[in-house]
Amino acid sequence: MGDRAVRTLLTQWWNQRDDYQWRIDFLRTRGLLGILRWLIAGIGATMGVLAVLNVFLTPGVSDTINRIGWAVVGIGSLAWAARWALLPWPSARASAVMVIYVDILMTLSALMFGDPNLAMSGISILLCAGGYVVFFHGPRLHVVHIAWCVVSVVCIAVWLASSMPEHGLQVAVSRTVIALLVTVCILPALQFGFWLLQGSSQQALTDPLTELTNRRGLAVSVKRLAHTAPEDAKLCALLIDVDGFKKVNDTLGHAVGDDVLIRTAQRIKDSVPRDAVVVRWGGDEFLVVDRVRDGHAEAVAEKIRAAVAAPAQPPIAVSIGVATCARPDADLIDVIGAADTAMYEAKASGGNRVVAIRAAA
Repeated sequence: MGDRAVRTLLTQWWNQRDDYQWRIDFLRTRGLLGILRWLIAGIGATMGVLAVLNVFLTPGVSDTINRIGWAVVGIGSLAWAARWALLPWPSARASAVMVIYVDILMTLSALMFGDPNLAMSGISILLCAGGYVVFFHGPRLHVVHIAWCVVSVVCIAVWLASSMPEHGLQVAVSRTVIALLVTVCILPALQFGFWLLQGSSQQALTDPLTELTNRRGLAVSVKRLAHTAPEDAKLCALLIDVDGFKKVNDTLGHAVGDDVLIRTAQRIKDSVPRDAVVVRWGGDEFLVVDRVRDGHAEAVAEKIRAAVAAPAQPPIAVSIGVATCARPDADLIDVIGAADTAMYEAKASGGNRVVAIRAAA
């Protein structure tokens, strides 16, 4: 790979869109999100308990300021643990704020030992926050985390050098290099590698033209619906076919046909709930899978039909088949099959319309 290609790849990495929600959904569909949430809460609780013990059994210099400092760390860590244990997984913005919060808390806990050698050893706990950033956030927040690590380690190094009359500078420099090696070099490299792997995984499950989920990604995407749907929701499938698409391709060319598919995909996405799964089912067919309350699927389908038929060049319309099933253990393939039957009925009736049926119970 040439230098230009590497620079292009690094630029794409730096400008990557926020895939925070995708990573959460990835863990949730594999049953790992709850385990990770309790693990993070456990780390915070452990830090909090140890800090509270240090209020009464203060290591190093035992004075009022140190005790107050340990109390702040203890209460802050326990509050952080309680937030993870009792509240839902945070939004992307809240998660970023919590990273900064825990960076400050962990640095304060290292400084509370009152000894530069112990502080330099304790500052490695920032790797916990760094590992979280590697998995859940992009390079921009990682740069903020790295900057905090560098400033913290350099300040402790200055403290260490000034506290040792002999060989202080040498010891401080060597320990600084070791402390920063993982934070500044290895973790960003791991994040870059993880981004490459994630991109490959997403590409395998995504249609390259419309950027919708493809057939292979349907099973993965549908798993998350069970976690977000209301208890009384029914499984529904909307099969959407572009009316007269072959004529568009034959008369205006494949480039225009591709533009029509991209435009249609975007209008479908804009018309459905955020949690709905939108799939390019093949050719000029699209599929929407969701869990909705009774009667809602038809309203969504009509919204899609109207949105796609809105003025544009070339003008197009779609035929939509809607199928719902009340059984919680309904087979998705059966529901899609019923939607396919309804879609062909809509096309046979002239197109640009919605036909809804019930899937077999």
